[in-house]
Amino acid sequence: MIPDDINTITFTDDDIRELGKISGITISDDEISEVANRFSSLMSELDKLRYLDLSDIQPIVIFPEDGPV
Repeated sequence: MIPDDINTITFTDDDIRELGKISGITISDDEISEVANRFSSLMSELDKLRYLDLSDIQPIVIFPEDGPV
């Protein structure tokens, strides 16, 4: 579930290390703060997508369930 205000989420050093680990990126202790700031900024920008009006956008089927195999 996505929180109502993603800007209130805080990330611990361990959260950032885990994100690095699952992304295949080694993050040193002196980089943790910078990575946390950048990640928070990214999440804030992505949160703006939630407010787009997509009512006139038709879905695109990329992998149809029926069709040639």
